[in-house]
Amino acid sequence: MFARLSDFVLSHRLVIALALLGVVAVGIVGALKLQSDFSALAFYGSRDPEVDRLIAYKERWGKDDAMLMGVVTAADDTPADLLSPARLRALDELVELLDRDPGVAWVQGLTNTPLLAGGEAGVLDVAPLIERMPDDDFGAFRQRVLADPMLVPQLVSEEGDALGLFIELDTDPDDITELRPAVLSLRTKLDQWELENGAGLQVATAGVPAVRADFFQLILADQLVNVPLLALALTVLLFLIFRRPHGVVAPGVAAAVPAGMVLGVMGWLGEPIGILNQSYFTLLPVIAVADAVHMVSRFHEEIRRRVPPGEKPGPELRREAIRITMSAIGRACLLTSLTTAVGFGSLMAARMPILRTFGLFAALGILFAYVTVLLVIPLLLSLSTGSVPEAGRDGALTTVDRVLLWCADISIHRPVLVLGCFLLLSLAAAFFGTRVRVDNTLTALIGPEHPTRIAGTIADDRLGGILGAEIEFSGPPGSMDHPEVLRAMRRIESWSLQQPEARAVVSPARWLATISGSLTGKAEIPRTRAGVAQMKLLAEGDARAGRMWTGDASRARVTIRTRDDGGNAFAQFAERLDEQMRRDLAGLEVPIEAHITGTPHVAYRGINAVTSDLRDSLVLALFAVTVIIAILFRSPRLALLALVPNGMPLLIGYGLMGLMDWELDPTPAVVFTVALGIAVDDTIHLLVRVLDEQRAGRTLAEGVREAVLHSGRAVTITTVLLCVGFGLNGLSSFPSMQVLGVLGAVVIFVALLGDLFLLPSLLVLADRLRSPR
Repeated sequence: MFARLSDFVLSHRLVIALALLGVVAVGIVGALKLQSDFSALAFYGSRDPEVDRLIAYKERWGKDDAMLMGVVTAADDTPADLLSPARLRALDELVELLDRDPGVAWVQGLTNTPLLAGGEAGVLDVAPLIERMPDDDFGAFRQRVLADPMLVPQLVSEEGDALGLFIELDTDPDDITELRPAVLSLRTKLDQWELENGAGLQVATAGVPAVRADFFQLILADQLVNVPLLALALTVLLFLIFRRPHGVVAPGVAAAVPAGMVLGVMGWLGEPIGILNQSYFTLLPVIAVADAVHMVSRFHEEIRRRVPPGEKPGPELRREAIRITMSAIGRACLLTSLTTAVGFGSLMAARMPILRTFGLFAALGILFAYVTVLLVIPLLLSLSTGSVPEAGRDGALTTVDRVLLWCADISIHRPVLVLGCFLLLSLAAAFFGTRVRVDNTLTALIGPEHPTRIAGTIADDRLGGILGAEIEFSGPPGSMDHPEVLRAMRRIESWSLQQPEARAVVSPARWLATISGSLTGKAEIPRTRAGVAQMKLLAEGDARAGRMWTGDASRARVTIRTRDDGGNAFAQFAERLDEQMRRDLAGLEVPIEAHITGTPHVAYRGINAVTSDLRDSLVLALFAVTVIIAILFRSPRLALLALVPNGMPLLIGYGLMGLMDWELDPTPAVVFTVALGIAVDDTIHLLVRVLDEQRAGRTLAEGVREAVLHSGRAVTITTVLLCVGFGLNGLSSFPSMQVLGVLGAVVIFVALLGDLFLLPSLLVLADRLRSPR
């Protein structure tokens, strides 16, 4: 079948070339339509109740993920204390400047927030703090500010050495093309203010919008560097390996076309680029190049068998070599493409839509790569001229060839020793694997030295934290003014502030208690509805009330500001909080419902589920690949033998994560699915060659030597290319991508050792057991 296909391609080269160019052109047009989506909703399907609740919450209360946080600190070589008249006036100028910005919907800082104070005859003064700043006795004023629970630590740190700004952007935070320019524009304005304020203040941005904008910016910067660098590295390596133009062009085209086609299909179907599938830009080319390398290597091998050293093969000899290459390698590439596609396709069983689409388009890319290899490689090889490299010809073995034969001989003659070494390595990996933490943090998306990461750390340590767990209470109209309900809120917020994750709480109950404390000296909830109504009336000039109650008092919101201690910590806090809410709301006179929501809550649930799904899907992929190998080779024994060298690199990679104290989050977790597909590919190429040699009349030992020498050469080449491809991610701006790069390179290299040593040893031992002497 593959021989006939090569004949067809070689007989219709112009038609095939024009068809491929047409497909590539359509793909390019589709790729130009690509959008991006780095929102929390990208992890979920449209039918998920958490998403529906978050969307409804945003419609009622505003978009919490549009809230940019400004962290104000003292400039270097200036006093750390920010609570001085000059600095507060400078801060107020900044608040006014931001409030006039057309891209800002709302801004809250210390100076435009009321410092509640009771006056004569029970009158409440709700004037902004800046208007209440005295000309003298500033020390007493400072103490009052630091004693206000509505201000500390959300807007000012306990020591007065950091101030918080909350800037609600008037943009769609889910549209990165709108969010990024808005954040950059504000930063430009803040930078200019820093130069002009004269009070020794500096401002950095933090929070979800800042991380999102920076993440996208760094992705663009990384891809603009990594993709050309990858292309250059592959070009140089392919030339050094094959030393012929066709040895560079053919694999290069085979690597680029499938990636472009996948991105084109995504563009045409409206599937956006996101946090996970942005890895396609580097992953798909290095995976797709593998089969092309096997094709070119086998083509050179067939030419060397037919042409004396130094002579150029004629068109007919070249055509015959292509035909035999396609016949021999096409079948193996079909098996490898199927198993790799199944590995990615196993992600279709995941719960999270982001994983299902990642697996779907990755599997599609593998199939595109296979079709490209079948059509492009024969076409380009037929156009090549000149001789092929002499390395690999009998009597012209290279150093690499001798090392490969040494690997084969060790495996054939010392299989028990080889097996023992890998067993010890696997046991060590299993031990360190117990230390792996499955977790992720929002700020870890960017490097530790990034200004946004540093600002986030200051906000977490000294201010109210960069994340918010939003609680929405709902009931009959007027129920949120019921003292019993407000006291339940008060108990919930008191419990929350005792938790290590929580830093600050903004709630109707806390606001009312603060008003009560200002008027009576006792921070408590009024005993009657009338008392609540009176408090609200006295404070009607305080705009914060409108952001905590709906007009009919049927709904209220409580925001618990938290540190970014990671997805697990946030999820555990949310679970404990939910249990506490159920206890505190049980048995109330008024029926009240309360739900935890907010972008961090939804995002962390999604990311945690993605990591869990990846781990579960990997087990499914191992099972599916084993079954496919058993069916295709018609041998359950071979399938079980192949399982060992394919599973062992994953175990060692997992152990490496524990040894290096790396967290397992979605990006590094992708490595294991990719590595499984690549490891299986190499195993299949070696198994096919061993079986072919045995069918040609050679013994198992002879077949192993031939397979390791010839297919092993191609496997080694692809491993080098893949390690370089993965390793380039080590230069990424993202810590998780750096882990992906190093981990991927190590796992792929260990997979090579497994195929060169472990697989032959297992074949030899299995053969001895079947035919004992």
